[in-house]
Amino acid sequence: MTHDTPRVAALVVGYMPDMPVLDALLASLLEQADMVIFVDNGGAAGILGQDAGSRARIQYIDMGGNAGLGAALNAGIRLAVGKGCTHVATFDQDSAPPARLIPGLLQAHASLRGQGVACAAIGPRFYDRREGSIKKFPMYREQDGAIQVIAAPDTVAVPCTVQEVDVLITSGMLVNVQAWQAGIHYNEGLFVDYTDTDWCFRARAAGYRLFVCLDQEMGHAMSDAPPVRVLGVNLLCYAPLRRYYYFRNTVYFIRQPYVSRAWRKRLAAGLPVRFLSNIFIDKHKLAGLKMMLLGLWHGLRNRLGAYRS
Repeated sequence: MTHDTPRVAALVVGYMPDMPVLDALLASLLEQADMVIFVDNGGAAGILGQDAGSRARIQYIDMGGNAGLGAALNAGIRLAVGKGCTHVATFDQDSAPPARLIPGLLQAHASLRGQGVACAAIGPRFYDRREGSIKKFPMYREQDGAIQVIAAPDTVAVPCTVQEVDVLITSGMLVNVQAWQAGIHYNEGLFVDYTDTDWCFRARAAGYRLFVCLDQEMGHAMSDAPPVRVLGVNLLCYAPLRRYYYFRNTVYFIRQPYVSRAWRKRLAAGLPVRFLSNIFIDKHKLAGLKMMLLGLWHGLRNRLGAYRS
């Protein structure tokens, strides 16, 4: 295979998925990618019951339990590289990609490569499919020592128009496997939150760049429930265990050498907002508070991996 003949694997990580939603996602990806890889972190063995034609095109990896997002992504990309893939498009189990997402991202990546740009990954812009509004994330980039929100245009007239960013999210990210082969693997110790963010920051530290393709748009759900606006601030609802991972991994991440002072300040400043979310909107407030405090402590001690009660 030459560098001019791209081969794309679509990679989905699943954990206790809604099977009809997952089936629809896999069917969509089978129409867009050269191969589909499904990594089962638990509760998704039902995929094996798909019709023979579809099942034959899906590479199934059983992690033997919930090994975390990073381990699943590494396992899937490792398989894709072994199958000769040049790119891997990663998705959440409830992602809803449009019909031409992967070809559009691949075209934009090829344009960047033709300009000599070392692009580690490219993704779409997002809207909250529950709210119908364009999401600001991942349109963030550090400029002049401050984190700037880059507003996406309402319409994009020129295909493959891109915007350089600091970070992308797993859902809809088209990864150039050369970056992964260069040793930029996902940190398996993070388990869930910050797995994609950490990868992006290490890729940029190694000299790669990240982009959003502005003419590719995709719906996404950023939390367990739609945002609730309290005192002018949008608060996100999460289960206590996710609160633990977020607080632990934030404290760990902002102390890494590849994270700038501006990003450290911004992410640290977001922790009080997460505390407010627990107080105002979480169903299990006391459990959430305990898990956030434990996460802070474990993050300070660099204690990573799956949570053990």
